[in-house]
Amino acid sequence: MRRSSTDRDPGRLGRLETLGAWLGLWTPPRGTVVPPVPWRAIAVGAALLVVVLGAAAAVGLPELAENRQAAREREQRTEAERHAAFLAMVEREQRPRRARGRPDPGRGAAAARRTAARAALLAGAEAGIERDAHRRTGRDIRGVECERFPRTLGGTEPVRDLARRAAAYDCVAVTARFGDGESAGGRGIIGISFRLVVRFHEGRSAWCRIIPLGDRDRLSRPLPSACRERRGS
Repeated sequence: MRRSSTDRDPGRLGRLETLGAWLGLWTPPRGTVVPPVPWRAIAVGAALLVVVLGAAAAVGLPELAENRQAAREREQRTEAERHAAFLAMVEREQRPRRARGRPDPGRGAAAARRTAARAALLAGAEAGIERDAHRRTGRDIRGVECERFPRTLGGTEPVRDLARRAAAYDCVAVTARFGDGESAGGRGIIGISFRLVVRFHEGRSAWCRIIPLGDRDRLSRPLPSACRERRGS
């Protein structure tokens, strides 16, 4: 008579029961035969598994490393392209704009006349900066404020220093104002920054927008010479 699968010999264990007995996770009934652990077969299987895993690693790890390196190189190329595009934009934005007016008439003219001519050159440059700022942004421009560059304590204003042939200014095309002279925080402005150089004896002025840059980029992308005061001016 054929024995069904459920008519198992009570003295023998199933595979899961045998595994549980080997691992100490289950205690077989008294009289049950627990076969010995097949250490040799396990050792052979483990060795084969190590060989298979080693072969897979030998094939997969170099490919994985290559993929990671390729991904890093793509990121570096993308970042380099993005940075190059940014620097190209900086060069466009920093391109000098110019204005002309009546020059300082020189030593033969009265001091008041010379001062008025120099002030008119500065005012004309500020008006040019304001128009330029309007073209660069859709925001309202609420005037232009300039102070001499580099900032110094005391001294004569370049417009009144008749021996001075040129002067540089830091200018801001104002888009917002906040505070006042009486509050703790003082008065402040927000806007678009420019560097202005007025050459009084030539009746010329030039200004460049200032884009904030890191030290390395600023060394490679300085302001154009038209917006830098010459030594001895």
